[in-house]
Amino acid sequence: MPRREESIASAHGLDATELSMARMILGNGGDKLDTLRRLLATRGLDVRDFEMEEDAHSGISQLLGLAGGIVSLRRRSTGEIRVYAAGPGSAWYAAICADLDRGYFRAATPSQGFRRTPPAQVSALWV
Repeated sequence: MPRREESIASAHGLDATELSMARMILGNGGDKLDTLRRLLATRGLDVRDFEMEEDAHSGISQLLGLAGGIVSLRRRSTGEIRVYAAGPGSAWYAAICADLDRGYFRAATPSQGFRRTPPAQVSALWV
């Protein structure tokens, strides 16, 4: 981060993720995927378990009139996929935060039927 941006960020009490987000919103060359990686890391999630894609020129985004395109996020281990509109004025960052809070991208947990349980102990009374 250039020295001037560091001084502006510290003057306004912004951390690196918030500064990245501000750059995106203001159209100042911010990188949506970089911001998304930082968000996942701050939430304690392994970024390598996620596929992130920003698509500003797909037929879907043009069909829906999304000037800023779409951001898709997929967790490899669970297969959970979410797609967010990422144009100017959209709340994609807040929507991803809300989805993380709701647990949409939480790690998979085995169901009761697949959990291993230790064999029952034989009681001395029954032997």
